[in-house]
Amino acid sequence: MLGNILLVSLTLSPVIILLLMISPWLHKRYSAQWCYLVWLVLALRLIIPWRFELPNAPVNLPTPPQQTIMFQQDGRQGLFIGNGHLENSHNPPAAASGSTSTPVSAPGSASVSASVPDSVSTSSIAAADHTSVITLQELLLVVWALGAVSFFLFHLISYTRFRRKIRPYCRKTDSAVPDSVFESVLLDLKIKSRPQLLSCSEIASPMLTGFFKPAILLPDLEYTREELSLVLQHELTHYKRGDTWYKLLLLAANAVHWFNPLVYFMVKAANRDLEYSCDDLVVKNSDLSFRKEYSLTILKTMQNQQPPALSTGFSASGENARSRFANILDGQNKKRGIWALVLVLGLAAVSSTLVACNQVQASVNSLESANSQESNPVRLPGSYAENLYQYQGTDVDDKARVSALVQALQFTDLSVQSIEIKTDSEPYQITVNYQVGSRADYRFAQDTFTGLSRNAAVLFSLIPKADHISLNLYDEYGDFRRSPYSREDLDTYYGMDYFTADRVHEATDSLESFTNYLDHVAALKNAEEFYSEDKLIRKQNEEMMKQIYAVIGDDCELIATSFITNNPMNFRGTIPEAMAVSPEIQKLAEQNDLLAQYKDKEITFSVHISRNFKINGPYTNYLFAFDGERMIAYMEL
Repeated sequence: MLGNILLVSLTLSPVIILLLMISPWLHKRYSAQWCYLVWLVLALRLIIPWRFELPNAPVNLPTPPQQTIMFQQDGRQGLFIGNGHLENSHNPPAAASGSTSTPVSAPGSASVSASVPDSVSTSSIAAADHTSVITLQELLLVVWALGAVSFFLFHLISYTRFRRKIRPYCRKTDSAVPDSVFESVLLDLKIKSRPQLLSCSEIASPMLTGFFKPAILLPDLEYTREELSLVLQHELTHYKRGDTWYKLLLLAANAVHWFNPLVYFMVKAANRDLEYSCDDLVVKNSDLSFRKEYSLTILKTMQNQQPPALSTGFSASGENARSRFANILDGQNKKRGIWALVLVLGLAAVSSTLVACNQVQASVNSLESANSQESNPVRLPGSYAENLYQYQGTDVDDKARVSALVQALQFTDLSVQSIEIKTDSEPYQITVNYQVGSRADYRFAQDTFTGLSRNAAVLFSLIPKADHISLNLYDEYGDFRRSPYSREDLDTYYGMDYFTADRVHEATDSLESFTNYLDHVAALKNAEEFYSEDKLIRKQNEEMMKQIYAVIGDDCELIATSFITNNPMNFRGTIPEAMAVSPEIQKLAEQNDLLAQYKDKEITFSVHISRNFKINGPYTNYLFAFDGERMIAYMEL
């Protein structure tokens, strides 16, 4: 979203500059009403975050490379910025100094890294150096949001305080003259719903304020009947057009683009033209004497105070007043400016479509997917291997380089939540916590788990002193899957027999050997592809788990599986044999008529304990019966 806002701000800036430069000439030829409408449309465009661009835009801006921000809480290096995708980086980050210490969570760190759930081992965290990682784009988004919210709230609070300040001094007008004039002006302007008319001793100039219950406030000044009529014509014109909402829209556009100084000038010009256009409607088709009388009425209430951002003010001062009087006294017939308005709006629309942002970085995962469809081994681009190779020999306690390396790995599309490094004593350990949306989507995601294995193999080769690497998955409710890897027995993990300790150690002897190593990493298959006649038990167990989760639901998870030998409800055999040892199995068999259908077949019975992880309970025991891979019955105990 921030990228779209920046692009909208960039493409509209030339239009704003052009309008500001030629506005003196435009005011001489066209009525202020057309400028009033132009600023309205530009403000609407500024607060719409979507961008519209041609398929082959003539101006192409490259998308900046993904940047990584790492905050360290060990009292040494406080901040590091580096490339998040190493295809776009030719120099690895500078090394950070390296002793270890017990991490201390800095105040406010939750804004850049989610806190580690209580279920994580407290002993490992207590000894770990903690590095929080976010991208530069995420940090800029936070800065922009803070600026926008602060700007908007500042003006909103100022407006609210002003309303509270004057409220005790506002009262209904004492004289019948204002009411009679008020009714006459309402009738002339054909306004059916009337706002409140109040006198207020705390203001120096008439104004319209309020959104849902607007009110016209008059200062404690002695107005003649004619002067009062002019004042009310002006303020009721604001009311009829809904100009307080117009000013709110300008404030919103200014808040969204608080970083663009041109928008401040635009808002100032729009507020000026709002008053000019209102004056034009009041003095329309009038002679010079009427215009002079109107100007003198404004002069009578002239004051130096600026009205609140969300209220209209009747008078002005200084150069603004002189320009305003010149506009009022200019009796020449001005063009409505319809074609000029269409031209400016067309220019604004076209400028937004002529600029496009191109993503310059190719996705390695996309390359993998395309190659896998052709049943060919995945071979990563040479530039990727070269850039990763620059991290060869990274110290395990160099948090900046370790974090940048983790961010550079592209075998999964998971977002890094935090990185923990334990180097106070051997074995040295690196823990990477990945954040996901919903654990239900990752219980059987073999592609993701294979990607984690690939990440581990690369990290072991480039960080020679890392003994253990744990890659964990988290969602908003805590961690739900941990994938621990050990350097010494990496080749014993399912399907990873190539990655012996010697091969991992020799992988970075040269760029050529590392490129070959990456070929084997990328070609690592999902576990399900290794199923064979003698390993069907693994596939059967996974199929059983899928059927169990279909029963307990996505909001629940298994926390224990009871296969205790002396538990009579964990049994593998025929139905009559199982019924003889367990009353619960007998009840399950009778309820589902299993005896008649499976009397002589071998059935597997097992007890599983589940809980609703979203509310941390309740705990429920289930008894399941399986005929091979197929669930044939279950019962809640």
